[in-house]
Amino acid sequence: MNKDIENILVDAQNFESEGDFRSALEKYKEITELDKDNAEAHFKVGEMHHQLGELPKALSAYIRVTDLQPDHKKANVKIEMIQSIMNFFNPDLYNP
Repeated sequence: MNKDIENILVDAQNFESEGDFRSALEKYKEITELDKDNAEAHFKVGEMHHQLGELPKALSAYIRVTDLQPDHKKANVKIEMIQSIMNFFNPDLYNP
């Protein structure tokens, strides 16, 4: 990992630990732009979108992780979980 990515990662982790998920998301996205095949950075992009309640964007990021690493267990679990949330239908509730 190069020094630039390491520095950005430290910033991202600091923002994440402070609960500033929007800023952390931007930092993780910077890493994915510098290293398009960084599965962990893509996973963290998904995590930040998930924290922000942006499920379709989170799902997209997790799918990108599985494109890079098909056996990434956490990403596969997150994909399943988000798909079940997005496909939820309860006939007793109003679901447009």
